[in-house]
Amino acid sequence: MSKHISFAEAASLIPDNAVVSVSSSSGLGCPDMMLKAIGERFDETGHPKNITTLHPIAAGDMSGIKGVDYIAKKGLLKKIIG
Repeated sequence: MSKHISFAEAASLIPDNAVVSVSSSSGLGCPDMMLKAIGERFDETGHPKNITTLHPIAAGDMSGIKGVDYIAKKGLLKKIIG
């Protein structure tokens, strides 16, 4: 039995009003595909909504990595703490 799940499956586990930690150093180690999956889920279902992200440094904007731009959508992102 596999202990791995897809990015889409992981995104489906995030409830509305969640606090999500995004750990990276600009584009280095950025969970770009995970953030993309969260944004795609929101586009398809309207969830998760009103999430708060917690990150000490910008996640993305380096060498074509979008990072938090994937989740910068009205109704999805409520607050950024960083």
